[in-house]
Amino acid sequence: MALPTAAGVISSGLAAYPAIYYDRVALETLRSNLFLYPACDLKQMPDKSGVAMQIFDYSALQANTVAATEGAPNGNGVTLTQNVRTLTLSNYVDYVSFSNKVVLTAISDTVAEGAAELAYRGALTVDTVISTLLDSVASGDASCRIDVNDGSYMSAAKSRQAQMSLRSVNVKPKANGSFYGVLPSVMAFDLINDSSTGGFIDLFKYTDSQKANLEVPASNRIGIVGGVEWFESNALPTETNWQTTSHTAYHAYVIGKNGLIASSLGKTQLAQKNFAVKVSKFDTPIAVDPANQIAAAASYNFFFGVVQRTGSTNGFRRIRSESSIG
Repeated sequence: MALPTAAGVISSGLAAYPAIYYDRVALETLRSNLFLYPACDLKQMPDKSGVAMQIFDYSALQANTVAATEGAPNGNGVTLTQNVRTLTLSNYVDYVSFSNKVVLTAISDTVAEGAAELAYRGALTVDTVISTLLDSVASGDASCRIDVNDGSYMSAAKSRQAQMSLRSVNVKPKANGSFYGVLPSVMAFDLINDSSTGGFIDLFKYTDSQKANLEVPASNRIGIVGGVEWFESNALPTETNWQTTSHTAYHAYVIGKNGLIASSLGKTQLAQKNFAVKVSKFDTPIAVDPANQIAAAASYNFFFGVVQRTGSTNGFRRIRSESSIG
């Protein structure tokens, strides 16, 4: 039997032919890594204690080079000077609500997906509050600022400068022995491609376990450079028209022990009481929604506050630099 010159049934002739298939799993949202909250030293604010916490330290005593006179007590002794700062908690609230049609007919669990997106919004809010404080303090304290000249980029030398600058005023590293650093990807590129003597490549080229870092960091942890453990985040401020040019400056931060003090109500860890995203299902009509058209909501409602350490010596450094690729 001879074949016909064309098929008699083709897709365009079938009224019920499926026009499109909908994948039921959303692609991963392009979210920044958030690393400023872990840079904070956390203090828990008990419930029913207001929203303001006073923290304090003591000014270090100076040396006494006057020899004692035999048999004569040393006057009135020394006094202690306390430095105080007030950490005030602010309330951050947001929500996403879902219609009954979406809940009942959408091809994926939109409520769960919305809760995940909202969780990122809350975490980004925390990191943004922290970076805003760091920039505000740095704008009034020149000792906190390390600005890289136009045409130059982030380097191991700048990492060492930030660390030694903090150590020079007796700021201590974090519990793991390193200062904590956060920088954007484009600054990280310049750091890991620093081929100068004592630069990143020079530091790691003889260490087998770190050779992969010369090409692509194994994670969002860049590595320890000049006593600073660097993490990569793109949720950091930028500035246009850097140093009277058309370039963009990026912000990186190096934080020491007690450089930032943060607090919240109740538990201080992410996803615990204070920071959890709540998902609510509404099965019973209420006065403002008698037809029960809003079937679900995801929300957060948390308290958070952060301050720099007490006294006049700040425990962090901000590095501003343009990037060779940004």
